[in-house]
Amino acid sequence: MLLPAAARAQQSDTSAFYRALDAEGAGKYREAAALYRQALASPGDRVNAMLGLERAYAEIGSTDSVLAPVDSLIGLYPREPVYRTIQLRAYTMLARPDDARRSFDAWVKALPGTPDPYREYSRLLLERGQAAAADSIIQMAGTALGTTSSLQMELAQSRAALGQWEPSATAWRGALAAAPDLDQAAAFSLTPAPETARDGIRAIFLSLPVDVGARRALAELEMNWGAPNEAWSALRELPPDSGSVSAWLDFAQRAEADEEWPLVRDALVAALRWHYDPALALRAATAALNAGDPKSALALAPSAGLDSARAAATVLPLRVRALSTYGKPAEAQALVNAFAHVMSPLQRSALERSVALGWVRAGDLPRARAALDSAGADADSSDAAGWLALYEGNLAGARAILRNSTDASPALAETLGLITRMKEDSAADVGAAFLALARLDSARAADAFVAAAPRHPDATSAMLGLASQIQAARGDTAGAVALWSRILAQYADSPEAPGAELSWARTLRRAGDAAGAVKHLEHLILTYTESALVPQARRELELARRAIPGGGATGPGGR
Repeated sequence: MLLPAAARAQQSDTSAFYRALDAEGAGKYREAAALYRQALASPGDRVNAMLGLERAYAEIGSTDSVLAPVDSLIGLYPREPVYRTIQLRAYTMLARPDDARRSFDAWVKALPGTPDPYREYSRLLLERGQAAAADSIIQMAGTALGTTSSLQMELAQSRAALGQWEPSATAWRGALAAAPDLDQAAAFSLTPAPETARDGIRAIFLSLPVDVGARRALAELEMNWGAPNEAWSALRELPPDSGSVSAWLDFAQRAEADEEWPLVRDALVAALRWHYDPALALRAATAALNAGDPKSALALAPSAGLDSARAAATVLPLRVRALSTYGKPAEAQALVNAFAHVMSPLQRSALERSVALGWVRAGDLPRARAALDSAGADADSSDAAGWLALYEGNLAGARAILRNSTDASPALAETLGLITRMKEDSAADVGAAFLALARLDSARAADAFVAAAPRHPDATSAMLGLASQIQAARGDTAGAVALWSRILAQYADSPEAPGAELSWARTLRRAGDAAGAVKHLEHLILTYTESALVPQARRELELARRAIPGGGATGPGGR
């Protein structure tokens, strides 16, 4: 049976639309444009064909050619917002502002009471960097519609572009309540906010009620501002539900990329409380171990089903490393022996090296050497061999081995940073200091580093800095302050000086001497302007000033 003429024409037009899509996909934009114009005759494809025609003309630099067909369609269908949007977009792209304004006014007149023309026009103006003009359109919407609630994102973007950070944050908070997936856009918009505006932005996003979208946006902002701890603080208060778990897992992934292992651990643990998953638990345990928290790693690591080849490749290595790091190498060795039957020789050798490293960290050098001997020839290039070389004073060997380590711990980074600054190939006194630290004899370790420091001028300040950290950790505040003072007086140009001043200031603030803390923090900010610690110093400065009765936010970093 033959189709009626009208049906055959419509079928042909539909075919033209799909052929236009194929031509556009192949980069044949002139052919696509001709086919899209043909498809405009099909009612079912007309809107999409007009959008395709707009794209094709834009690709060949003929945006002005879209005006005639879209004007005709607006005449026939004046209430179709897609045609109005294409017309407005074309005039804007062609830099014809008067025509764009007339197009906008006509749209408003044709569809009074709808926010669409205000939204599209303000977005186009924002894209062209005309924030003030966009803001005036949004205010016009408020007058005409009685509210700007449906234009919160555009309002937020315009206020941010104008440097009105708190009004922008307020508008973003409203937009996020309706569309939580705008968190990335909100963070991008507010990231340029200066230090002086950030506390106000924080207060807006942290205000009740607790909202997932707002907290995700603030967490992203804090990461962009270099404040990962504050980022996690914004998320940890979320109520446990599927939306919060998604936020925690996304944060963990971002923190993993930045190697913020304590935060990765905390975020994954929060997610595990909502729903336990063995793979997620293993990931959390790995993060805990990388964070220098072997106790939590042991608690988190799955313990079921260890008697399998899969566990030998995943869970067992983690538990052995954690036990060795926790100072329990004998238990680690027992675990290796108990599950030797599910391991390949290569896997067992790797675990024996982890056990050896446990003995090294425990300062039991004879057992460490014995464990290395049993681990095979590759053990001579293991982390354990590198640490053993260090404790024996063989700096050249330690540097050669440890710089190739995959260990992400801060302790290794700090140790390498110190010994790579030294020109000597051997230094028994430095090895003895590190060995005392491994044996948890912190008092002897601190004294040993202080005693060794003058004999190694290339790393004197680093040794004093490490000794000050040890003293502070063991609660010897007076000893730590004496070393910080010495670093700032004698080694003011060293890499350790900003850290010494920041640590001293924090100690003073916590002891109630806010004025003394402010003095040190202001000196740090003004003296070490390029230091990566300056953002932390500014944050500490705000806290210290608030602790001073009547204290104002003046001076470096003040409002």
